[in-house]
Amino acid sequence: MMSSDLSPSHGAWASTPPKVTRPNLCCELPNLPGECMFLGFVAILGITCVFLCKLILWLFHVAVDFGQPAWLQWLQRPEKQDVNTWLNGQKSIINFSFAGVSKPQDTLHLRAAANENIALAFNITNSLTTASTSIHKNFLKMASSIINRPGRDWIKLFEKATSILTAELPRDTSQPLHLAEATRITCLKVVLIDNFQISSDSLPRDSLVIITDEINNQWLKAKSSSEKPVISSLLIHHLTALQRRDPRCLCWPFDQLKPEEILSMIMPQYETLWRVVMVTYILAFHLYPSLTLPSRISSVPECLGTNSLKEREALKLAKEGLRLTPSNKRIYRHTPSSSFKIKADLELMHRHPSIWGPTALEFSPSRFDNLSPLQTEAYLPYSLRPHRCPAFGGFGDRMVTCLVVAMGRVLDTKAGKVFNTEPTKRAGVVDTGRDGLEGWRYQRG
Repeated sequence: MMSSDLSPSHGAWASTPPKVTRPNLCCELPNLPGECMFLGFVAILGITCVFLCKLILWLFHVAVDFGQPAWLQWLQRPEKQDVNTWLNGQKSIINFSFAGVSKPQDTLHLRAAANENIALAFNITNSLTTASTSIHKNFLKMASSIINRPGRDWIKLFEKATSILTAELPRDTSQPLHLAEATRITCLKVVLIDNFQISSDSLPRDSLVIITDEINNQWLKAKSSSEKPVISSLLIHHLTALQRRDPRCLCWPFDQLKPEEILSMIMPQYETLWRVVMVTYILAFHLYPSLTLPSRISSVPECLGTNSLKEREALKLAKEGLRLTPSNKRIYRHTPSSSFKIKADLELMHRHPSIWGPTALEFSPSRFDNLSPLQTEAYLPYSLRPHRCPAFGGFGDRMVTCLVVAMGRVLDTKAGKVFNTEPTKRAGVVDTGRDGLEGWRYQRG
């Protein structure tokens, strides 16, 4: 049964519409077009701020490898300039004219400051790392006396190199030869024998492996690390042990020098030599063998030091090797009024297609039969005055030729071939970096 008990309020509700109250403004539907415009404006403003921040960081960022602002690197790219203008700019860095200085104490300071990490990594004091004019002059005098020593027996040096390389070959012919290690050991032994007339019997292989590995590791740290490098105690230990191994086989001044002093003397030769020798051997004898190669080197080593036509032909092997693999890919200078370093890209100067043509990356000693004026100007394997390398003038080319041909005779292409265990970016182009050559092997058979 349905109840009829209705209260007055219930009846009033039933007969009178409820009072409509205005809702709270915060509960109203949003003004969508206006708010979308506001959010869009905020988003655009945020993106603009991020872009401006990145632009400011880019403008003032100092890259680790170049040591100069990114905007300056961009402006200095050769494709942004006429090639002659770019080349003159590169040379102005090498000869310090960019800084407007010419006094030895000023040029030495700009070079030493740029090479500070090398000095720390090896604790060396030579022309590359000192701002002292007296130290610089004494070092140049000593280096020149070694390089220009009269009566150097190139034939004997060549025979030493072939003997060292032959001993490096594994007894098991099925085992490949580690090319980088064998080249480093051979170059270091030859440099020590040539500089100090040391008996090769007093140079144990185990110590030489550690010394050459440590030199390579220290150089990489000096060039790539953001932290200040420190001298390797292992390197110093083995250099000291090398001096004390057999005093009867050592000659002055090797046995009286500190390990750091020995490094100061051999680093400008050995460290800049082994990569050039190894890459030139790979290119000349394996990747770009030519029909003229046997006749070009047939008179080596007898022609070395004779200033003859046969020697000039043979030395083109080294000249082309130094073009594609300059001993220093880049030359750094400090700027006088800031902490920036700037660089001259020697490798690009030697490979620029606008200078060397479409075959710029190919190994071709015959290009030195007739260099163009622009190519002659761009070819600077020994740098420029006022601090040109003492090996300029024949010694450097002869040493490279001597060692490359020695490798070609011992590691004959008819008896074996080279291969790379690490992938390359481009066929026919060898990674010339100190850490880019470790994968190469020579396999007999």
